[in-house]
Amino acid sequence: MTEAPASTRVVLRPIEPGSQVICASCARPIKFSAKSKARQVIANVYENGTWQRVEHYHEECYIALGEPYGEAASPEWRR
Repeated sequence: MTEAPASTRVVLRPIEPGSQVICASCARPIKFSAKSKARQVIANVYENGTWQRVEHYHEECYIALGEPYGEAASPEWRR
């Protein structure tokens, strides 16, 4: 059985306390806030079937870009 080539995967997750990542779109930090319950989009980016990098986005920045890697999945266990 042949495996399908790996492709970019995108998930929507809560921003955890202590997060120290930068948004790939606006270059601002993605910060935790207990009041806002903001979420981030995390993309495992593959090119030609090979993993290249992880990109983080503010949820609103990812949407404003037109969801370049497709709709972000929201894991059931996180809802």
